[in-house]
Amino acid sequence: MNEASIACARISGATADFGSDRPKKYSHCARLALGQFWKGPDSLPSENAHVYIGAFGEGLCFYIYMQDGEIFSRATADNQKMWTLGDVAEFFVKPGDERSDYWEIHVTPNNLIMDIYIPDREKFMGSEIAWERVLAPNSHTKKRVHIGDGHWAVEACVPWQAFGAKGIPTQGTAWQIAVCRYNCTGGLENPELSSTAAFSQASFHRYEEYTQLVF
Repeated sequence: MNEASIACARISGATADFGSDRPKKYSHCARLALGQFWKGPDSLPSENAHVYIGAFGEGLCFYIYMQDGEIFSRATADNQKMWTLGDVAEFFVKPGDERSDYWEIHVTPNNLIMDIYIPDREKFMGSEIAWERVLAPNSHTKKRVHIGDGHWAVEACVPWQAFGAKGIPTQGTAWQIAVCRYNCTGGLENPELSSTAAFSQASFHRYEEYTQLVF
């Protein structure tokens, strides 16, 4: 089930049981399932996924666990168009309603990354901001990928500096987030999309419909 607002619990310590349903460091974090809310409030993808989000001293951390019967990506280097090349987990972070900028970070099962920083959605969608200007600004995200039997998992930690913050935001601060997925088990031509955000359309840039992440 999607939640319109979740608390961002603090996490600490080393990751335990990486690749499991939930590493111990995320035990106090809310569990968000990825759905296909544009099809209906209870619509789920054929292969389920869930995610935990926590505030770490170094940055905003995500852990996503994805069922997948055919894990693959044709990506061969960072900052390729990952969503066209196979399976990918995507992390969208908009650091507050008052700002127009947001990050879109992709991680593939073969441990490659694509960084996109969009300063203004309308200008980007209207082609006033070129693709070359938003690609590869280097968020300095730290990531780990685990591939298991019938699943894969990603942990990503985006430094606070990527958002212009010096550390964990003050209590009560709200950011907007969506964790999304392209699952290409059925082939590149017909990827199965899913997201934690309750999108009314299958479009991951509709940040008005992102989940509120409250620190």
